[in-house]
Amino acid sequence: MRLVALVAAALVAKSIVVAWTILGADPWVALVAVSAVPLIALVLCPAVLLRGRGRTAYVIGADVVVSLLLFADLLSARASGRLLSLQLLSQPSGFEGMGSSVLAMMRWWDVLLFADLLVLGAVAISARLRGARPPWFRETPGPDAPRRRQVARVRTVALIVVGCLAAFALQITAQTSDPQFRVVALSPLGAHAYEGYTELVDTNAVLNAQERDRVGDWFAANAQFHQASPEHEDLVGVLEGRDIYVVQFESLEQVAIGAAPYGQEVTPTINSWLEESLVFDHVLAQVRDGSSSDGELLMLAGVYPLETGAAYLRFPDNDGYTSLPRLLSTQGYEPIALHNDTETFWNRDRVYPHLGFERYIGQEHFDEGTPLGLGLADTDLFDQALREIDEMDAPRFAHLITTTSHLPWELPEELQELDLPGDDATSSYLQTVHYTDAALGEFAAGLEERGLLEQSAIVVVGDHEGPHRYAPEDEQWMDGNAGRVPFIVYVPGEDGRRISTSGGQIDVLPTLAQLVGINSELYAEGVMGRTLLGSHSGSAVTPDGEVLTGADGIEQLQLAYEIADLAISSDWFAQ
Repeated sequence: MRLVALVAAALVAKSIVVAWTILGADPWVALVAVSAVPLIALVLCPAVLLRGRGRTAYVIGADVVVSLLLFADLLSARASGRLLSLQLLSQPSGFEGMGSSVLAMMRWWDVLLFADLLVLGAVAISARLRGARPPWFRETPGPDAPRRRQVARVRTVALIVVGCLAAFALQITAQTSDPQFRVVALSPLGAHAYEGYTELVDTNAVLNAQERDRVGDWFAANAQFHQASPEHEDLVGVLEGRDIYVVQFESLEQVAIGAAPYGQEVTPTINSWLEESLVFDHVLAQVRDGSSSDGELLMLAGVYPLETGAAYLRFPDNDGYTSLPRLLSTQGYEPIALHNDTETFWNRDRVYPHLGFERYIGQEHFDEGTPLGLGLADTDLFDQALREIDEMDAPRFAHLITTTSHLPWELPEELQELDLPGDDATSSYLQTVHYTDAALGEFAAGLEERGLLEQSAIVVVGDHEGPHRYAPEDEQWMDGNAGRVPFIVYVPGEDGRRISTSGGQIDVLPTLAQLVGINSELYAEGVMGRTLLGSHSGSAVTPDGEVLTGADGIEQLQLAYEIADLAISSDWFAQ
């Protein structure tokens, strides 16, 4: 039984490491040493019924499987501060082309997570070379052990199973909807077990009357936050009739806009637009497990992401969203989307028709392209967009999703135009942002050559943070981002304005709808965001549910993610 005890202790230690990565030096992390025991004991207890090599094989096999899961959690914790969702593991399309990004999250010392397996392997090999049995074999009874001993083992396992399940049930009653506290209350392994159970029970849920009323009441209460303030009333309808191009700029952080490390502008194109742009500079990234797809759900559908998993993967066929493409369709637009990566990435090929896009062009249907990073180069994306625009009637709407500034921020040396002294993550990131910014400038030049720029609006939004989400802390040397992403509306010929209302990505849709002049009655009770043109705050709530100081409607925002879970899991919007 020494082997079982050794592996159990090692798995508890690994669980603590994962919790520490998520919560930092929080005293609550110590509780994982207790909360991890029931599920780990439950996983290992079948070994009590086995003998000799069978027991060894089972225990080491369980150690390998759980260790790999905890290792995946560790990488996810570094990337997003959350455990890896089992839903993502079950959907390969969420990981297409992500190999280099996963490698970027690894550290050399991660091998220590498998130290127990290395030690056990070394001991077993050493014993075999000496013609002896590993030390944990010595206490194992032979095949002629008395029957009563076998019965005792069965009873022991039964007691362990009952005790562990009872303890885990108590843990479930103590946990909350806070995903970080859940790691403490249930342990990483327990959180996965609970997620698996809820997926079996709640997928395609049917809301009861009380739940339907809660969702409906929340949306009705949120409808009050769509009135423009007198200060910004002149902006209502400023985009009416214009061609609109929404550029979802991969990993773009607010702190990158206007940054000039070592005297070099990172985003000279965007900087040159600011005097003719509406600049919303206090917009929080609100993505969760779904990363870029969550960003699209927030900004295109006006809905908060799920607590676990990605809505694009779990519920790709949900219909009825009051989406930006559908709203623009009522104004005569024919919405299209372009992405310089595979069409199936994040299930976009299935989701986009439900969002109201009439056409979706992935890299498979680009006329030409050069592989770069996660997909094709961003210059190829904008070139293809111009070709599509040539065939479209006004007013035009295109949603363009870039990729070159995606983790791990690898750009060939000949394309690096910034002279930065280091090769750290932030420096590499800035090189890719600078590249995409230049490609964006070429896109604007192409519109101008066609005589279309003056009748257009180019909206630049970040889908989530970059180095502040993914890079090691010692490689994050640009301070002051505070979880923000840019939301910039470039309107050639119009006077610019900086609007510092605190809000989130969820507010992009209602703000753009108001700028286009769409009557709020068409969307006020179907989206979860607020206009950033109002006298009230926007939806200033973090992905972890923390409401920023000074936000209006605090109770409303505190419930937002819970309501979104109910609405998405039941396809409430289609009802």
